[in-house]
Amino acid sequence: MQKLKPLFPRLGFWIVLIIFIGIGFQPWSTSMGTTDTMTCVIATIVIIAITIWLVNLRTHHEKLFEHRLQFSPIQKIILFTATIFFIISYVLNGNIDALVGIYHSSWHVTLIVTTVAISAGFLEEYLTRGYLFNLCQRLLNHYHVTTYPLLIASLFNSLIFGSLHLMNYFLGGQGLTATLQQVFYATCMGLLFSAFRIATNTIYIGAILHFLLDWQLSITQGAAGVSDWLGIIIIFLPMALFSLLFIMTVDQQVKKQHLYLIQQ
Repeated sequence: MQKLKPLFPRLGFWIVLIIFIGIGFQPWSTSMGTTDTMTCVIATIVIIAITIWLVNLRTHHEKLFEHRLQFSPIQKIILFTATIFFIISYVLNGNIDALVGIYHSSWHVTLIVTTVAISAGFLEEYLTRGYLFNLCQRLLNHYHVTTYPLLIASLFNSLIFGSLHLMNYFLGGQGLTATLQQVFYATCMGLLFSAFRIATNTIYIGAILHFLLDWQLSITQGAAGVSDWLGIIIIFLPMALFSLLFIMTVDQQVKKQHLYLIQQ
């Protein structure tokens, strides 16, 4: 373990600690008073700001490459196809109706829902697509693994991202089936966000998309309901497969062109 110590610096500990504090410190109740609400909003903004600052220190200001990559038409089509499935999931998830509901809600409810969605989107993305992605790259570099490093890092952070939703079962009282469904589609979504992370050379794009997915009144209600497994598989499995295909082609591009990954 002595050789691995440099891979787990104190900075990493503080990143993970602050993110989990931020995830747990959220105004879940729309019945909160104005003073409590504003306190939670300010605290959340501070936690997000500190998290982004710490992750940027660890991830070279979010950059994977010195410059954004140039992609072939085939790569663009693959990523666009994965994005289409994301849009379909966004619509079928009721997000359009949710936006209408938020629009007709009071400023108090809108502020709480927006704060919770921003907190979930940014904290989770900067933990998984930020710090954990970087951590996996450093582990691969430490052991001189040069075969599909982006793919391995993407699978690593996506599986952890999906597994984090198990807390809804063990700590949130959510049903097992609903939780397993969350784990599955969150993992698939994580692969798409990893593809965006690679394509845009940033983390915040995925964080914004994550926020938009969570930006609905039901986010304050906690437990999710059970959906149809077939519908989930039809939408999210192709999304994951196209995302994986895109990441694999980028891995080949990086190896062929001897491109420099900053974190490595």
